[in-house]
Amino acid sequence: MDRRTFIGFIPAIALIGCASTGQEKAADQSGVRFSEAERKIIMGYYPRSVGAQENPKARVNVGDKLMSGERPNKLPTALDAKLPTLAAPYARLTLGADVILVNRDTHDILDVIPQIAF
Repeated sequence: MDRRTFIGFIPAIALIGCASTGQEKAADQSGVRFSEAERKIIMGYYPRSVGAQENPKARVNVGDKLMSGERPNKLPTALDAKLPTLAAPYARLTLGADVILVNRDTHDILDVIPQIAF
């Protein structure tokens, strides 16, 4: 390979490096979930309507990310006081009628209790 060919390859190699995608944060692999005790407390807090139709379809699923513009709410103070404290960066929130467990740093949804918070 002569010098001209070699020099011609340098910009091409540099452009390939610039065209690569940036590293994205990996999905949360912590395994953090609602415990059975937490589920029992949360489900016991919200009253069940007599004759309410069972609709187990959640608005979001485990592994989803909170979308831009979605505005989850904090759990009611009385309910939050009954639950153990979570380590940072995790939070329990409501999104619509779903209670979700979220990593606030990555916006990963780690667990869902569907259609409970009415």
